[in-house]
Amino acid sequence: SRRLGILAGLRVEETETMGNGPVNKSVNPAEAARRAAFVGTLTEEEIKRRAYYDWGSRTHAEGKYRNVFPGIHFKYAHASGLLARTSYSTSIGRPGIASIIPSLTVNEPGERVTVNNAGLKPQRSNNFDVSLEYYFEPTGLLSMGFFLKEVSDFIYTDSSRFVGTGPSNGFDGQYEGYAITTSANGGSARYRGFEVNYQQQFTFLPGFWRGFGLNINYTQLETKGDYGGIIATTKVAGFRPRTGNISLNYRMGKYEVRLQTNWLDTYLTTVSTNAALLAYAAPRTMTNAKFTYNFGRGTSVYFNWDNVFREPEVNNWRGYRDRVANVRMVYPSIAAGLQGRF
Repeated sequence: SRRLGILAGLRVEETETMGNGPVNKSVNPAEAARRAAFVGTLTEEEIKRRAYYDWGSRTHAEGKYRNVFPGIHFKYAHASGLLARTSYSTSIGRPGIASIIPSLTVNEPGERVTVNNAGLKPQRSNNFDVSLEYYFEPTGLLSMGFFLKEVSDFIYTDSSRFVGTGPSNGFDGQYEGYAITTSANGGSARYRGFEVNYQQQFTFLPGFWRGFGLNINYTQLETKGDYGGIIATTKVAGFRPRTGNISLNYRMGKYEVRLQTNWLDTYLTTVSTNAALLAYAAPRTMTNAKFTYNFGRGTSVYFNWDNVFREPEVNNWRGYRDRVANVRMVYPSIAAGLQGRF
């Protein structure tokens, strides 16, 4: 049938990695005292707390892997404007470059070492998707999609380990009992959920009102993961269980005004073997406003007002909501300028 389309394929990728980075080791107390002499007289306790590092050491790591990605996609289009899609695909999510460059950073006051995991593997995923889309006049779309992702070797932030004792603890016998923060590959994970989307330009309305448009979308998912060990939760860190966006725009002649609001629900950011140390990000609602005036021939002026209501960019807590870990405020920002295309 002309209304049914089928696309199948196979993709092969080969990846090679190589990296060099610093090993930032604390110097011994005698050396710390010698360096402290350059900045004034310090007490023994201040010298002990002070962070002095030897920046001369380097480390090297490299790796190589090959992946094969099969996939098949079906699409059915009905004359009424209804479009149905279903697909199966495979993919990988490679770790960020910054997370695999070998490095070690020590926070002595907080008794924590942060270690990049140069051996971090990509996470692999089998993806199943089903969606329905309905296009209607004038300029409208209503869609709903369901998804299931089966993931292996998923990447997460691990704060469950501590530095051991003795000269072979991996840190030349230093930092005994310090907490370790690093990235790791888990066992397996499952993400499933749905998303809905509505878009409409109200050009059918009379006069002033025909310039308005509305875009609303909402996503909900649930996760379950096996971290390959004893972890205090089966939720997968880094995935937001509920998110929503709403955008109201107005276009008329050379003017365009847009008001956008993004909402993120509470989500897990860091896992641990101790439930009291599980880290979460608090809900966040951020609003931005944009104004554009087009002179024509690719030239326009713009005025952007981001984070109108001064919402914190980061607001994390551990174990319980009243145990605030850190808050990072971001002031509203205003940007204006002239742009053109030639």
